[in-house]
Amino acid sequence: MIVIPGTAYAQARIQSRYGRRADAGVWLKLHKIHDLSSYLQTAQQMPLRHWVLGLGTNHSSHQIELTLRQKYRSHVDEVAGWMPTDWRKSLQWVKRLVDLPVLQYLVDGGEPLTWIRSDPDISNFIADDPTQCLQAIRRAGNGVMVDKWQQSGSILTGWLTQWNALRPESSLQNQGIARLQRLLLERKLHAQMQLQSKHQEAMSPTEYEIINERLRLVYRRYAFLPAAVFAYLAMVALDIHRLRNDLMQRLYFQQSQEVALRMPQ
Repeated sequence: MIVIPGTAYAQARIQSRYGRRADAGVWLKLHKIHDLSSYLQTAQQMPLRHWVLGLGTNHSSHQIELTLRQKYRSHVDEVAGWMPTDWRKSLQWVKRLVDLPVLQYLVDGGEPLTWIRSDPDISNFIADDPTQCLQAIRRAGNGVMVDKWQQSGSILTGWLTQWNALRPESSLQNQGIARLQRLLLERKLHAQMQLQSKHQEAMSPTEYEIINERLRLVYRRYAFLPAAVFAYLAMVALDIHRLRNDLMQRLYFQQSQEVALRMPQ
């Protein structure tokens, strides 16, 4: 077993958090609850408690989106703080991974949604012109990503290039990273971390389990190596994406019911 110096504490904490993740049984139980209020109450008694705490039936889809994103970013920072200093920047770079679909949306001229305008990590990138948007993204410490993005036409390739530049150069410590990169490219995992609108098709439970199992294999095979930490953060992001889909579907159903009740009989 290979253990990187200075990571024993981090691995112990991560294994504890990993063991407290919601399993298939939890998701199945929640999937059967169609009422938003009941869903939130039940989730608070389960491993998802941290993520739903503070959310209520009176929250809009934009408030839910922003709250979950901020909680995930805080968790990434927490995990990065457990690791040796030379790994922290590459771990914190994972926070930008979940923003990629939004950055692409803004550069393509998409109208900023309410939560985007309220998100301190993204709102500074809002601009009338795509070039100005890219310049703002570059100024925020994303220069390598933007350069590669413009060369290849792929924002994910840009993210991976900067991620590779941020990680320590060690073939031993980077074992398993290539496998994660292939998973990101094959499954386009980052695209599963975006806001689900009423018009987007949600992933099925089976699709979640397939991606989760691929990540779990990396986590187990490369335990005590940084690849396991990245795999863990990816699994948490997947959990939040699944939770968000469930919440959005129930919120939209609740809103449609409220509209129906207000209509004249």
